[in-house]
Amino acid sequence: MGEVIRRTKGSRFIGYYLRFYDHGRRRQLASHQPSYADAKRMLQEIEARIARGEAGLPDRNRQENPTVEVLIERFLTDYNRPKIKDLTRYRIQAKSVLRHAIPTLGTRPVQQVTAHDISALRDRLQQTLSRGTTKNVLSTLSTMFSWAVQRGLALHNPCRGVERPSTTSSLDFLSAQEVDTLLHGARQRAETLHGRLLYVAICLALHTGIRKGELLGLRRQDIDLTSRRLTIARSYNGTTKSGKTRHLRIPTALCPILSDWLDFTSQQPDFQPRNRSSATGSQLLFPIGHTHTKVATSDAMLGLPKLMKDVGMRKVSQPWHLLRHTYASHYIMSGGNLLALSQILGHSDIKITMIYSHLDPDFLDAELDRVLFRSKA
Repeated sequence: MGEVIRRTKGSRFIGYYLRFYDHGRRRQLASHQPSYADAKRMLQEIEARIARGEAGLPDRNRQENPTVEVLIERFLTDYNRPKIKDLTRYRIQAKSVLRHAIPTLGTRPVQQVTAHDISALRDRLQQTLSRGTTKNVLSTLSTMFSWAVQRGLALHNPCRGVERPSTTSSLDFLSAQEVDTLLHGARQRAETLHGRLLYVAICLALHTGIRKGELLGLRRQDIDLTSRRLTIARSYNGTTKSGKTRHLRIPTALCPILSDWLDFTSQQPDFQPRNRSSATGSQLLFPIGHTHTKVATSDAMLGLPKLMKDVGMRKVSQPWHLLRHTYASHYIMSGGNLLALSQILGHSDIKITMIYSHLDPDFLDAELDRVLFRSKA
């Protein structure tokens, strides 16, 4: 069993050293870690490699020591794990995030990157990026370095122990007047094919809280107007975010809108999806803008940002997600149940749904009256 030794010379702290046995041979080395916890984690990683029958300290003369930029390329090509539902989409998003680290760390050899370097990167990114984006960069870097340790490309994960920016979840939604403005503008454009598609998509999002990916993944067979059943089984071409299929009852206001849309598109011979499944013969409900790898292209927005701009509404970064927040917020403000909302939105944990709890007019109002102490006369 190895140990971490705090080495000093006189009263001056030198650093944390690791002492362990590597296949029967006693070894000791400087960890070059800023804290005891980081040195302990490095020791555990070394002992884990020894337990797998690998060398605790790979021969640095023979071991690869790529730069961070090269490691990023290998990570984007080779990294995979079972929990990733859409690997192509994950790699595109990871590439977009990791590019922020290349100007600072790209030329550095992986084994020379320290926690201090990661802290400096964090501080530099916060000067130009939001706290949420900076936190995402550090999180993805940590995943990459952990993968590199498993592959023997790094001795430790320098992101561990580095404090990440704290973020607060902001909840924005449209007021009833803004919803009226949006729907009025969409109806005025419903004379064209694309305008009509956008109007139906907006109505569906506002009445069900469906995600954009789920909206673009809907097929005609997912709409059963006879039983008023809406099946949400896909996000784009893959599974839903939770990995589970959910079934919703189609709201009364949506029935005539969806019925007219299904009848209209069935009479349009040229209205065919770009990606048609030959195995099932399924047709997408909203084929325009449906792409597999570029999920955030302007086509996939279906023209919603331009519509909001044209009708004089405020600019938002995620307009379709704003409609999801709008449905959930007005549902709760109308007296809806948080548990039911969690199931409607397809949340994997009700804690996610709790961001809407403060909008419930009765939430906690009467709870404090549950405890009542009566004084004796």
